[in-house]
Amino acid sequence: MAPYKIAIVADKFKGSLTASQVTSIVAEAFSHLPQVEIVEIPMADGGDGTLEVIEHCVGESIPIESIDPLGRDVAVKALLYSSGVICEMAQSTGICRLSPFERNPLLTSSYGFGLVIDTLACKGFKKFLLGVGGSATNDVGIGMLSALGFRFYNSAGNQIKSRDATFVAPSHRGKLLSGANLIEIAQIDDSDRPDYLKELQIEVACDVENPLFGERGATRIYGPQKGANAKMIEELERGVISFAYRCREWSGRDLSMVKGAGAAGGIGYALALFLNAKLRSGWRLLFDIANVENRIREADLIITGEGRVDRQSLYGKLLEGVLQLATKYRKRVWVVCGENRLSTQELKSAGVEQLFSISQIEPNKNMAIASAKRFLTIKAQEAAKLLEVELSSKVGL
Repeated sequence: MAPYKIAIVADKFKGSLTASQVTSIVAEAFSHLPQVEIVEIPMADGGDGTLEVIEHCVGESIPIESIDPLGRDVAVKALLYSSGVICEMAQSTGICRLSPFERNPLLTSSYGFGLVIDTLACKGFKKFLLGVGGSATNDVGIGMLSALGFRFYNSAGNQIKSRDATFVAPSHRGKLLSGANLIEIAQIDDSDRPDYLKELQIEVACDVENPLFGERGATRIYGPQKGANAKMIEELERGVISFAYRCREWSGRDLSMVKGAGAAGGIGYALALFLNAKLRSGWRLLFDIANVENRIREADLIITGEGRVDRQSLYGKLLEGVLQLATKYRKRVWVVCGENRLSTQELKSAGVEQLFSISQIEPNKNMAIASAKRFLTIKAQEAAKLLEVELSSKVGL
């Protein structure tokens, strides 16, 4: 009898378990089944944790000094890959860098991410793969662009500068532009942009497909999880729309509705417009690096998972990628997750055969996160028992 092959392709459970931990827990639950062959594929979609899950697929790492969203010094790394480099925005500018009390997208800046790009470009790298999910910012990349030589002026012709904390290094002061500065921008100046930026070939792994603004835009969908209240969201949205208008005047192009423009608080838009980057599906890029498609094609059952399953999971996230390939190769898909916000009909229509959610046994989110390993083990064992019964009945026939 040929072995029954299971591919476990899982993302992290944010705040509790890494992708590697999730795949390991699920694999352990199924490991006792006879005639079952398991392959673990920890994965990401371009957000935080991307470097961790693909580090084994690529070359050496490059240490880089940068700053966090509020201007504090941080050490990050990039990975060498195919004559270029892979960078993860969340390492410098991620929400994971801040305590819950520090999260305020009016004040957080993507300047640190710009420093990372500039440092690597100065080292001679021209090919970049940028994972941009998990950011703490909603500044449409003006902080990043400031680090790369772009300057912004108000209607009076004065250069716009940030108000920085005392711990910000003198060389960076005034440059950590943030979401609060967007509404002030009347003019854009790229005369100080270094020539080497024009030579960069950038692909952006977007973990979402949202446009820049609007009901599905960066601010309204992701602002709340970055610390924005209702008043802040309205202020940020006005700034985003105003800046997009100024960009259209300056460039003659409107990329605000391009898929992925709203990724990472508008970083996708800024990279595409100012650095001619190509916005691509994060899961597609990373699946290619880790040869995931072939492993799905060879499996009988795909088990995937992420912390929360909702409608966003079906638009640019890892789950969408797994379901696309599973449909292509006619494979079964089971899902494990912390919380599920999709209806039974939505899951069925998407191609999910079974879903096992921690929230089914522990609805309290804080309790579920605190004991995620134990609860995921229970749900994974439940899934394994279901498959065991199924396989046993087939053997009996």
